[in-house]
Amino acid sequence: MLNQLALVSQTASVSFNDLTVAAAAIQKQITRDVSPIWNLDATVNAFATIEDVPLGYWHVLIDDTIPYNYQGIHLHKDNGQPYALIGYTDSWALLASHECIEMLVDPSGNRTIAANSPDLSQGRVLVLVEVCDPSQAPQYGYTVNGILLSDFYTPHFFDPIAAQGVRYSFTGAITAPLQVLDGGYVTWWDPISGHIFQSSAIGGQEHIQDVGTRPRGFGTLRSFADSLTNKLRIELDQTPPKGAMLTSVGTGMAVRRSRVDKSRKANAASLRAQIEKIRTLSR
Repeated sequence: MLNQLALVSQTASVSFNDLTVAAAAIQKQITRDVSPIWNLDATVNAFATIEDVPLGYWHVLIDDTIPYNYQGIHLHKDNGQPYALIGYTDSWALLASHECIEMLVDPSGNRTIAANSPDLSQGRVLVLVEVCDPSQAPQYGYTVNGILLSDFYTPHFFDPIAAQGVRYSFTGAITAPLQVLDGGYVTWWDPISGHIFQSSAIGGQEHIQDVGTRPRGFGTLRSFADSLTNKLRIELDQTPPKGAMLTSVGTGMAVRRSRVDKSRKANAASLRAQIEKIRTLSR
């Protein structure tokens, strides 16, 4: 089944031109990287306004602020169709990639997979499928068309034991089942206690928290999990500097961004020159 995603900017901080560039990168990521691993198919398109979006598309909206001051959240319309809200930050394209991938892999927001609990005192539990969360920090992302996008885990993330040569996340940042990298988290439901638990990693230290039962009003399990980790995601957003959308993280960032911009301009200039030459010869 082909799912169709619509990126719409409702903030003056993201121009339509920036939106189309990000949409092309996310489309390439989904077609080339996500689809073969998770067996899904999708299109990603930019639209100027919500009114321009055709029926049947799943909305991904970027705005200055979103409810509860979240960084990103998945919700469902009254007809059951999923959509995502993203609070504007300098790394909005990374967040958009994150939300698009997770919405495609789990449109319901309640998909779980049985696995051994990250808490060794527990047995088998149901782990919420949030493919970008364990390695969501910018340093684990990768660039597509020069734009920093999110890493995501593979189905092997739920394997019972680690094995050599197995790919646990697309970039290889995750090296073992149910591993949570710095700045990431994983959420699960324990059938014995009936409680929801989260494991998060901060400063290289893993923390497991019993967050109790899901209160009414949060809808899906994923929207509840998002609410618990909003502070962590805000702190993560301080990591990438301004302009992270068009670069990668690490030393030499400004140089790499400059090279990306120069290569695009050079390619455009070459094409324009060739078209002009054809026009001249045809006169």
